[in-house]
Amino acid sequence: MRISDVEVVLLKKILAKPLVLSRGEVRERRFAFVLVHTDEGITGLGEGVGDPHLIQAMVERRLKPILVGEDPFDVERLWRRMFAGAVYWDLKGALLTAISGVDIALWDLKAKALGVPAYQLLGGASKEKISAYASDLFWDDPAAMAEAAAKSVADGFSVVKTHIGKDPEGDLARARAIRRAIGDQAGFMIDINCHFDRPTALWMGKRFREVNPFWYEEPLPPYDLEGYRELKDRLDLPIAAGENEFTKYGFLELFQRRAVDYAMPDIARIGGLTEAVKVCALAEAFNVPCSPHNFSSGVLLAATLHLMAALPGTDLLEFDVTGTSVYEELFVEPLLVQDGFVSIPHGVGLGVELTEEVRRRYAL
Repeated sequence: MRISDVEVVLLKKILAKPLVLSRGEVRERRFAFVLVHTDEGITGLGEGVGDPHLIQAMVERRLKPILVGEDPFDVERLWRRMFAGAVYWDLKGALLTAISGVDIALWDLKAKALGVPAYQLLGGASKEKISAYASDLFWDDPAAMAEAAAKSVADGFSVVKTHIGKDPEGDLARARAIRRAIGDQAGFMIDINCHFDRPTALWMGKRFREVNPFWYEEPLPPYDLEGYRELKDRLDLPIAAGENEFTKYGFLELFQRRAVDYAMPDIARIGGLTEAVKVCALAEAFNVPCSPHNFSSGVLLAATLHLMAALPGTDLLEFDVTGTSVYEELFVEPLLVQDGFVSIPHGVGLGVELTEEVRRRYAL
């Protein structure tokens, strides 16, 4: 079997209402899907998270020439060949997200060719279902955010996450409203999306203690590792970060600096499943819990489910409850979500497909 073509499909979903967070707002969600085709008619489906047009250019101009004619089963060797160019081009950014999309597609393709679920190739299923948290409560009127949080808890989720970080008093008002709405037993994550400087992150972290957050996510820019270490040492709050980090090398520094309590690698950015397995092993070596970041389409969700199924050291699946993504319609078999748990798909490959109907409906 040989790779015959590599295709990138760009989709978008226009939102009825913007998703507002600390750094701005999102009026449409865009997706870059990578399809790796073979001369035997088997196609793998992956996703890169980032600017879709940049991902498309990177795949078509830099990665496709490396891949066509190669054996798709040689996943590790192909990853290394693709990454070799990053030394000169893009160690952290679009090239890595493009590699991620290709790599996820190669794992899907290989599992399809062998007739097994992808998790079997990653080590086998260590669990049948995964505890999930409801993501995300975007900035809105405090009462509306509280109502949405209460609904997620009523739907069975034991943990919810919110995006705040726009202004101190508004942040605290919303955090208090959400905590009142969900009660003391439910977990409550606070995501700042890298918007604070060090003094603000420390000051607000101390104020957020009154609502007892499950974790304090990305309060600082991803390059400020010393700031993260300071926060971790000075705050009585678990710090979560990593969605904007790339490769095992980036996470090695994150762990060596003692900068996080929870690691959040994003499979569609970090370098795909190949690199995610290594990062999770690295996290285990440093005794840091791993909760992969997962806020894009159903393809990333599927890849995350298979990774977490195979790796016992991972927990807490991020599950998009906003209704703004191209999500469950990508699954070959209906996704089972019940009582805050998501069941592992058992079909061949990742269990997702990009139908012609989905392509037409969401064409970019």
